[in-house]
Amino acid sequence: MSATNKNLYLFLLWQNGRTKEKELLDDISQKFDIFQIYDVTWQEQDFAPSLARFYGKKLPKGCKKEKDTGRGSFLAILFFDPHEKIDEKGNNTNVIETKAKYRKFLGGNLLHASDSPVETNENILFLFGKNIEDILSESAFNKPVCYHKSIVGYPFWKDINEALNIACKCPDTTVDIAKSFIKTRHIDMVRRLLNAEKIWWFNTYKITTASGTRFIRLKKI
Repeated sequence: MSATNKNLYLFLLWQNGRTKEKELLDDISQKFDIFQIYDVTWQEQDFAPSLARFYGKKLPKGCKKEKDTGRGSFLAILFFDPHEKIDEKGNNTNVIETKAKYRKFLGGNLLHASDSPVETNENILFLFGKNIEDILSESAFNKPVCYHKSIVGYPFWKDINEALNIACKCPDTTVDIAKSFIKTRHIDMVRRLLNAEKIWWFNTYKITTASGTRFIRLKKI
């Protein structure tokens, strides 16, 4: 079966879990088909806000989550599951069960996993500014490749077009760049990805760019 006919999933092994990196990668390679591995580095001073942006939570600098994960380089492991078990919510219970086992092995929540292809798409958009289609068009590499870039959209967008071009990569989403108008089935994903704040008039949100505040329209379909 070709890669394009398989669902892609993601594990993140945070810095504090990398003491058991070799054992974990050995086990992952036996259970799953590894496609790509990135060794990701965020600047230390940007780690807390990047972590908060990734999880969509308010996580102040020095919070418990940051102390648990560590602020150093982490692994992003993209893989296929030849034994996936999809539940009624679209989640892969095999990945969910494996995540729980790995966290127990690591002694804490030192590993993140995407439970579904939709979550994979969201995760890699934040991490790399790429969607699943982009990733699958690339070459495979199962040895870690260094990636030194901030999480997308932090601390702000270069310009409105950069933000809209990222929104285009969300599933079930259409973008009229000339009108800054986005229609999507995944409005929460797009809003969070763009770090868009709703304002009082109809379907209008504001985002922050290098040149200041810009306005977009965002509608659920």
